[in-house]
Amino acid sequence: MVSRVKTRTLIGAAVIAAAVPLLVVMACGPDFEPEVFVPQVHPQSAEEFATGKLGVLEPNYARVDKVVAYRYLIGGKLSDAEKDAYIGVPSAVYNAPNWQAQHDAEQAAMPVTQWRVARAAALKVDVKQTPEIAQDKTLEIKRDGYVQQNDLLNCPDDAFLMAKASLGARVKQWGAGSADLAEWLRGQDAVFSNCAKPGEMPQAAPTSAGSLLKMDREYQIAAAKFYAGDYDGAVTGFEAVGRDKSSPWQPWGEYLAARAEVRKAAMTAPAGKWGEQAAFNPEQLAQAKARLEKIAANSDARMKHAAEAELTFIEVRLDPNKRLNDSAKALAGPAPDAEFAQHLADMLFLTGHNATGDADLLRWMGQGGTVDAVAEWKAKQTQPWLVAGLMTAKGKAAGAAELMSAAAKVPAASPAYVSVSYQRARLMLEAGDTAASRKLTSSVLAGLKGEGTDATRNALLGLRIQTATSYSEFLADASRTVIDKGFTSQAAGDAQCADDGQHSVCGKSISALQFDWDASQAFNRQLPLARWVEAAKAKELPEHLREAVAMAAWLRALGLEDAATVKTTTAMLPAPLRSAGDGTGFPVTLALLRNPGVKPYFEQGVQRSVSYRRLDSIRDNWWCSKWGDGPKSFGGEDGKPIETKLPMSFLTSTDRSASAEEQKKLNDLPFGVVWVGHRAIEYVKTHPEDKDGAEALALTVRATRYGCYVGGDTDETALDQKAVSKEAFTLLHKQYPKSAWAAKTPYYY
Repeated sequence: MVSRVKTRTLIGAAVIAAAVPLLVVMACGPDFEPEVFVPQVHPQSAEEFATGKLGVLEPNYARVDKVVAYRYLIGGKLSDAEKDAYIGVPSAVYNAPNWQAQHDAEQAAMPVTQWRVARAAALKVDVKQTPEIAQDKTLEIKRDGYVQQNDLLNCPDDAFLMAKASLGARVKQWGAGSADLAEWLRGQDAVFSNCAKPGEMPQAAPTSAGSLLKMDREYQIAAAKFYAGDYDGAVTGFEAVGRDKSSPWQPWGEYLAARAEVRKAAMTAPAGKWGEQAAFNPEQLAQAKARLEKIAANSDARMKHAAEAELTFIEVRLDPNKRLNDSAKALAGPAPDAEFAQHLADMLFLTGHNATGDADLLRWMGQGGTVDAVAEWKAKQTQPWLVAGLMTAKGKAAGAAELMSAAAKVPAASPAYVSVSYQRARLMLEAGDTAASRKLTSSVLAGLKGEGTDATRNALLGLRIQTATSYSEFLADASRTVIDKGFTSQAAGDAQCADDGQHSVCGKSISALQFDWDASQAFNRQLPLARWVEAAKAKELPEHLREAVAMAAWLRALGLEDAATVKTTTAMLPAPLRSAGDGTGFPVTLALLRNPGVKPYFEQGVQRSVSYRRLDSIRDNWWCSKWGDGPKSFGGEDGKPIETKLPMSFLTSTDRSASAEEQKKLNDLPFGVVWVGHRAIEYVKTHPEDKDGAEALALTVRATRYGCYVGGDTDETALDQKAVSKEAFTLLHKQYPKSAWAAKTPYYY
């Protein structure tokens, strides 16, 4: 058995720059997730976060974000260069009509493209006539019957930038049409032919060539051997370059020989196991280290910096724990770190490969083993540990009062203010001081200003909703703003796109105000139907959410056989549903079959009701979850569903009893397709003369095809669904054999 796993590895990054091994995993779609209101892994806006606007810090933020937070909490700040390194280059967003221009601009900016353009200009040919160059070389490692494919970044960007600069200098020295330039280009083409696979070796310069071309050619031959994997030959070649004091490449000779030794140390080491740090031969690394230490001690500033950078790369392999500690201490601040980007890369790499350290930043990030955050704060009295201590504290636990007292003294201008205030309000709530918690969260909410605060606002609203003393206060905090990373759910995808008969046209806007998980579950599991009706009229909710409430309430009323509430809510429905009348009979059944997006509960984020008339091609139609529960969220440590219940102190005992009774009745009902299908079948059996009977039966069969997936062939719910499909199909062809609907329905599912 042969399985190919493809990764991209950067080892010593090639002739001028150093890097570390990376593994990139990409997922395939469609891959829908609920809309996000409070991100758990990264802050909403990296740009705002980089300025010290930390908002409510989440315990599961990524290590890179925790580094930034620690710097500001300790009293420092990021320099402009550090901000750029943290934020990184944002990925391009291709939006019509200029996506092609954006793509072309990105391609033109790539160093390999710049080299091809410069080469074409020197030869006075179209760039399309120049050979394309792949920068990666695929390496195969056989292990236990598997083949792992690693894409080694063999020719990095700097190699092409250096070649471009050298070409420009040689054109000025020799002239565009000179024989020496043509020969130089032949040599450089041979160098780059080894980037992706074994290629050509540059030939020795002609005896008639000038001295500069001969020196360039010695460098080109050594570089070609490096890319071809002849590391001993590359070491010998670069050493010779370093001894030639007349060569323009002489300052780089010893350094590049050391780089070849580093690459050889990687290529000759035993293959590591899956997921391990790339292995390096320690003896050969030590040899390269000795060479680099001499360069760092005896060279100019430029070579000293290059050698020291390579030495840190080696230290990552030879003494990873020391390098991790040194990097963490430099990153922590409060002073700016001139090597922030490299230290950050090393810290992320090493913490991901089992290196350990005891630097305060590492311990605060949770990288130094189990830490008692409250004890650390008591010992050090620093803001990072105050925040960490507050995160882990419980409302009535020992030490909570002392933490809350310290939090109350943090000024509003502090980067820690929002986080410590949020945690302080949480502890107040847990301790039973609901009024104080509500007052504090309201105060912090009133002070939020500027861009990138939606996630912080949502977190605070999620806390304040637990202190609601009236239904209107609950509703006011129930709708939150989807953060500005876009809509991600299947329902949102349906709502944003329309089918023009040939293809989907997307771009329809959706309101950012939606229900988060806690509010959705409160409606589904805690509020009686009467409160749903009240919410459908409430000014505290935006119009589109009032309509969503009305549609779900109407369907719940149908399930509960509550004719009075059906009649009341019908008037609040959109016209296509309202036209079925305010009764509970067959017209309503037909309306449900025609409109597959109506559901009796809410989900997190955009509701399916926004595109209730559209038949979703990925089976998000009708409903599978229990009527009174709605969807479940899994993710607890024990793998069980996460239960979310709000205090809702304003609910009366009558409300709570009614909700429990209604939920039980609703949960006893079959899921959507079976329930609607049985209604259609039973009606048609007793009303064969109804002209709409054939349509109802055909749509029932369609519903079993496009309804949500309910399990394998032996699953009880799947068997129920198949039985409904077969019965509707049989009745359709028996009772309406010549109808257009029978002709459209040749199978059941």
